[in-house]
Amino acid sequence: MISESALEALEGERQSLIARRTGARTGLRPRDAATLVIVDSSGPVPKLLMGRRAAGHVFMPGHFVFPGGRVDPVDLAIAADFPLPAKVLDRLCAGPPARYGPRQAAASALAAIRETFEEVGLAIGLPGQMSGARGTWAAFAGKGLRPVPERLVPLARAITPPGAPRRFDARFFMMDAGGLAASLPETPPTDEFDAVEWVPLDRAENFSLAAITQRVLYDLGQRIADGSWQDPSRAIPFYRVVKNRFVREYL
Repeated sequence: MISESALEALEGERQSLIARRTGARTGLRPRDAATLVIVDSSGPVPKLLMGRRAAGHVFMPGHFVFPGGRVDPVDLAIAADFPLPAKVLDRLCAGPPARYGPRQAAASALAAIRETFEEVGLAIGLPGQMSGARGTWAAFAGKGLRPVPERLVPLARAITPPGAPRRFDARFFMMDAGGLAASLPETPPTDEFDAVEWVPLDRAENFSLAAITQRVLYDLGQRIADGSWQDPSRAIPFYRVVKNRFVREYL
């Protein structure tokens, strides 16, 4: 099982970035991003939907990650039509920056759903219609579905440390796979992942994982163990660099 020591692994990864970043851009501003952890809780051991990033990617090549990516303008454009529950907003809007409000929170949840649709081919929605859908959302709406961001539960937040080739201010969400109406396609729909599979939580440490993925898996395991993983009112950990060291706060 993933252990508490994963917090030290985050600091070790940050120190490694410092050692490698000669000539690198260190002033990159983190971009809002979102990740979705889908949990199959139907068996004795929970399983998590993860994909292996293709070797050619700049950011975390070869690592197993959860579907996710940056918040796009189209997510913000439709966010007003998808208000989130108050308990979810309390978690997502806590902490800096002040500009992050209900619209940005809804856009983050929508981005997690959109990225999951793009990367693994799962449409998390219910029968309904969307207005203003374009790009990926037009394809989503073409299935006669409306996304259900209100079903996502906040799990964690993490800001990539300075020195990384990409920096994100990522909100991690989770949901029960019982809410999915479709099965996985035989092959990933894009080149983002070269493999997608259900990873047993008690075997996750055997896969190639980034330090932040290990850390969030530990948090998820704790939430599943105490029965709070579907409770949106539960405070979430926030990982970021403060005074040149990774810290964990709660929001």
